[in-house]
Amino acid sequence: MKNLHKIFSMRMFITISTVIAAALMLVFGNQLLSKVGLQVHQNPFVNNLIKFQLYALIIGLITAFVFIKLNPTSISYLGVGKWSAIAAKEKWLGINGTSTWFKNGLQLLIVVSLATSIFMFLGVKYTNSINNFQWWFVPFILLFSITNAFSEELIFRFTVVAGLVNQYPKTYILIISSTLFGLPHFFGNPGGIIGVIMSAMLGYILCKLTIETKGIVMAWLIHLVQDVIIFTALMMMNIQK
Repeated sequence: MKNLHKIFSMRMFITISTVIAAALMLVFGNQLLSKVGLQVHQNPFVNNLIKFQLYALIIGLITAFVFIKLNPTSISYLGVGKWSAIAAKEKWLGINGTSTWFKNGLQLLIVVSLATSIFMFLGVKYTNSINNFQWWFVPFILLFSITNAFSEELIFRFTVVAGLVNQYPKTYILIISSTLFGLPHFFGNPGGIIGVIMSAMLGYILCKLTIETKGIVMAWLIHLVQDVIIFTALMMMNIQK
């Protein structure tokens, strides 16, 4: 009973409940924002993305602020961290336990980005959007990628780590972070079951490196690259020449 009580402690409850609440706000964000008449860009798709990114950023900042107040020392995880730290062995990720996170992070970035690119390319091809790319997309793709990756890292990585690190085994934290990150992506891009699996695997990787480097920046950068690929495809699929 003592071990069970430790697993389901108030800290665990607050952390998971907060992330779930934030995730639900993101999932239903477009419905809530449909009633907000903010007009920033003439293209409806771009305008909706701008509204959503502002909304998501506010949620991410509030969530992070709450957990910094609950655990002030966790603010250190918002930094760059130690990229020279040795990545703990993880066979299924091809991590042998002898090389740095800088090397492993670069390798994982390439593999994950390739998988994301293939999946999104199929979507672009399926919708006959291959020729829809326009150069004015670029600043918006970069802006949306930076803000989206940052917001989601604050919610699904920083909040979980800030709430549970040094209180629970790393395995618990990795499973919780990857699960909470994966499930909402059923409604995202990539979506469906494949989207959940891909996002959960990415969430596991990003949480692992956040804990082991003691910083969120590398996770944010890897996430940002995935979002560049995703937003490029979304712009192509939703905006005609």
